[in-house]
Amino acid sequence: MGTNSGVAGGLAATDPKLVPYGAMTATFYTGLGCLLGPSVVYIVIRAIL
Repeated sequence: MGTNSGVAGGLAATDPKLVPYGAMTATFYTGLGCLLGPSVVYIVIRAIL
């Protein structure tokens, strides 16, 4: 989705009231990717090989 700083910067340029929501969303998706990414990549590689 994007980094916290990138999302916060983009939202601050458009509507500063949305910055906290964007930061929480970016944190959630980044954490989800870090948790699920290695497992999903492992399963895909095992399926290919």
